Amino acid sequence: MKRIIKYYKITFTLASPLAMGSGENNLTDSDIIRDSRGLPYIPGTALAGVYRRIFHRDTAKKYFGKELTKKIIDESSEKGMNLLTDSAVRVYDAHLLNPEKRVIGKRDMVALDEYKTAIEGAKFDFEILEPGVTFVTYIEQTMEKEEQQYVSDEIAAAWLAGKITLGAKTKRGYGKTEGVKAESWIFHLGESEELERWLDFDMYSGSMPEKVFGVCKESSEKLPSCLSALMSGTEVYRQMAEIYQKQEIRLAEESVCRIRLELKQQGGLSIRQYSTDVDEADYKQLTRKGGTSEEGQEAIEGVPVIPGTSWAGAFRAHMSRLEPEFSRGNLAEKIFGSAKEKGQDSQRSRIRFSESSLRGGLWVTYTRNAIDRFTGGAVDGALYTEKTYFNGSTSLEIDCDFNSLEKEDREEFARIMAGAILDLHNGYLSVGGLTAVGRGLFRVTKLQAGGTEISLSEERSESLYFKLVDAIAGKEEQ
Repeated sequence: MKRIIKYYKITFTLASPLAMGSGENNLTDSDIIRDSRGLPYIPGTALAGVYRRIFHRDTAKKYFGKELTKKIIDESSEKGMNLLTDSAVRVYDAHLLNPEKRVIGKRDMVALDEYKTAIEGAKFDFEILEPGVTFVTYIEQTMEKEEQQYVSDEIAAAWLAGKITLGAKTKRGYGKTEGVKAESWIFHLGESEELERWLDFDMYSGSMPEKVFGVCKESSEKLPSCLSALMSGTEVYRQMAEIYQKQEIRLAEESVCRIRLELKQQGGLSIRQYSTDVDEADYKQLTRKGGTSEEGQEAIEGVPVIPGTSWAGAFRAHMSRLEPEFSRGNLAEKIFGSAKEKGQDSQRSRIRFSESSLRGGLWVTYTRNAIDRFTGGAVDGALYTEKTYFNGSTSLEIDCDFNSLEKEDREEFARIMAGAILDLHNGYLSVGGLTAVGRGLFRVTKLQAGGTEISLSEERSESLYFKLVDAIAGKEEQ
């Protein structure tokens, strides 16, 4: 039997925090997973799960083995039946290449009611690995026919196109990657010379033979996979489509609308992290740690950020105010997801909000106090110092996955989301705390939806709204 082995070496850098829980809760409610040396890493099982979702369920079952559901495991135990199958794709753990640069942080989450008051028992904190560190992982695919290598090629293409996100809360901006490099090498073990080369090959040595994955190296949203990258002509497309069909390689269906906003702060921002250090402010704007010396003051203070969870909460609450039926019906849960409750399964969010890093602004520290309106004196215990960030610029990406969503639901969502975006631009939608005193306001300086650039200055509000609705709903594509 002819045997072929293909390897990929994937290196990538974290572009947003990684939340990869270990199941332990010694330091927080969810501590980050660590290896025997105490270093954070990404298990191969987690990566394999991400890779499976790139493909159609039938393709994933053929090349990655059957999914280990409780039903499959139970049936495999009955009467000696073996329903489990091996994976043809071996996935390796991702380990840090620059562990000295790792910074472990902590994030706090809390559920708020309509008055922005914390709901009792709904606070949760977890460890994160701050961005800026570089990982390396490997993929090994064993096959009988060379055409089957397109499975691992599609995984590499997804990495290069920025479609791979890692860990928990990826729909809220966590686990994003950048600076991806994919190197590959293939061995035909039926040939004696190739077999000798394979026996001498060490993928961990760092001296992998120079054969860089090139077909999809320039992948973008227009070239999301090797199959589409090779569509340079009708004949090439036909040949590749036949290979994919013969080898039963199908990608998962997707219908994603991306909204990108460039934003300018209109004042300050209050998304707090707390400190008990006497030399620190009582409250400080949430920051991302791990800045470099080239970032100047931001390397010392940290880069101020708006987490995707804050954006999601602000948009969901505002969209429910714009259209009460959005939250009373089940469309809000279809789009934003829902937690598991008694008698009801959880739903995965269809909408992803990126984490926004603020730049070009100014740190301001000030002291506030509450005044007794009867005596005019300071209220005992109401004095505190806050450090916040003013007049910075940032960007926000919103990815809406409309796959298997009814046309009517998509159009209704587009109408409400368009209204929320324009309200953000006009100062009616704010994010974070202290919004009653003007915090968390932004102006949209640049807007793109569904690949369409939309001018905010040259349009009347009414025509701008309908153009934005059409772009989000995808009506121009129909």
